[in-house]
Amino acid sequence: MTGLLVEVGRRLAERWLSVLVLPGLLLVAALSTGLLLGQGDALSANQLADAATDMARRLQADGSATVLLTGMAALLGAGAAGLAAQGLGRLVRAVWLGDWPRWAAPARSRLSQRRSRQWRNHQTRLEEEAAAGRDPSGFARRRNRISLAPPVRPTWMGDRLAGADVRVFAEYRLDLAACWPRLWLVLPEDVREELRTASGALDAAAVLAGWAVPYAFAGVVWWPASLVAVAVYATGWYRARLAAATFADLIESTVDLYGGTLCTALGLAAAETPLTPELGAAVTSRCRKGA
Repeated sequence: MTGLLVEVGRRLAERWLSVLVLPGLLLVAALSTGLLLGQGDALSANQLADAATDMARRLQADGSATVLLTGMAALLGAGAAGLAAQGLGRLVRAVWLGDWPRWAAPARSRLSQRRSRQWRNHQTRLEEEAAAGRDPSGFARRRNRISLAPPVRPTWMGDRLAGADVRVFAEYRLDLAACWPRLWLVLPEDVREELRTASGALDAAAVLAGWAVPYAFAGVVWWPASLVAVAVYATGWYRARLAAATFADLIESTVDLYGGTLCTALGLAAAETPLTPELGAAVTSRCRKGA
């Protein structure tokens, strides 16, 4: 038991160091650079070296206790910044996925309607081109760039994930929201791990974008931090788009490959029976329990 507790503590310490402290120390370094240089000489390496040397001498002159307290303050500040970035990451993810608060409902509704209107326009043109015997692939690509299913969210990432539910229901009459907990229980562990990894990649991208906020504030004292904020957010946003697409594809693939396993587990079909719309409707009815 003692060995287990030591191992758990070590892993928690490693995670705390890698996820919170190390990125936070970069932010502390940016703030310290800004305080030492100011905005006018923000990129002066020579002045930074001189100012840092002078600061180190003053700390040493004040004694080892001052040096220790300064180091502890830097670590605490880095940890606090990391916790703030984690919280901001959750907010960023909610914004990206269209889970907006009630006071933002008008904006959410307008953006959702705009995306839906654009999608329907491309769908109409696609059908017209197909009816006329012409190649409709150009309009199909434009439609799919908006969403793979009729848009219901104000953002691309939100519709990319919500579209998985819509496409699964259209194909199999399976209510994914109601059936997913049961499906999860019959999945092999390696499949669950793939899904966790994809979801974790989306979370990590949102946290990375969350770091843009403290860096933007650091830009008040050191303007290069504002450029870092832009780069960090853009990188997080790009990674999140890739992660959302991968996660949505994995969700659909999981239903395609293991939907029949769920039917078997519920006693609705024999083993190795593929999922069909009739079985999907039966599974949905069973999982909803009449609700």
